Amino acid sequence: MQWDLLRTFVAVARLGSLTAAGKHLGLSPSTVSRQMSRLEELSRSPLFLRERPIVLTERGQALLQATGPMVESAVIAWAALEDQTEIQGLVTITTVGELLRWVLVQALPSFYESYPKLRLQILSDNQVNSLAAGDADVALRFLRPVRGDLVSQKLHTASYALYASSTLVLGAETPWLGLTGTLAQISKQQLAEEMFGSRPPRLLVEDIEALGLAVEAGLGVAILPEQFARKLQGIINVSPTQVGGTDLAIPSQELWMVVHRAKQRLPKIRALISWLDTVFAN
Repeated sequence: MQWDLLRTFVAVARLGSLTAAGKHLGLSPSTVSRQMSRLEELSRSPLFLRERPIVLTERGQALLQATGPMVESAVIAWAALEDQTEIQGLVTITTVGELLRWVLVQALPSFYESYPKLRLQILSDNQVNSLAAGDADVALRFLRPVRGDLVSQKLHTASYALYASSTLVLGAETPWLGLTGTLAQISKQQLAEEMFGSRPPRLLVEDIEALGLAVEAGLGVAILPEQFARKLQGIINVSPTQVGGTDLAIPSQELWMVVHRAKQRLPKIRALISWLDTVFAN
């Protein structure tokens, strides 16, 4: 069994397509397809259905579960090779685009001033990149992981509320706006769906910043982070009952910094963690 075949299979299974896996691994789609065909030949059965996104067969699910410890071991081995006393090299953060734009970019000068020999790579998307697979060194997520050999630390607590433009007419039929795509399953979207019951949303977007701008433009009401809402012009906090919704409490959400246990003591990772601590403390 060739390790490259298994590594490519894990990437395909996690990212949902041959193209995405190839981009992640630096391989052409044809190479990924060829490797997967070879792996299926060795297994003597299909491992996934070539749909969008791909769907693992029962045999594929079993293989993915079995390769987990191998991938974990590879991360630990690579961390051992990377261990050095000098703070230099490449570190990778995975987070959502809003945190990158609103917080991290503004703080980057202080990072490079403190660690001039470190290079940063920031993956900004709504997918949960796998620390166990070595996709990133540190993850910033609004969901604390419960599986894997990971260490997590709470960085921040974000408060949320329901907002509308001050020019929007409020009433029982006021339209509401929400999230879709990779953000469709987050708790705030599910709460909005419960709050407005059978009323369909007027607009769904796959970006919290775009959602806020739509509220600012007077298109409807939406649940937004309070810190982001303060950046918008002419919007007000409203109660669900003012816009025909069920009066439900909107809970706060914790931001977690997560790192693989095998990497947490590397000097460059400790440096990144220390910087993030300072950024969010401020």
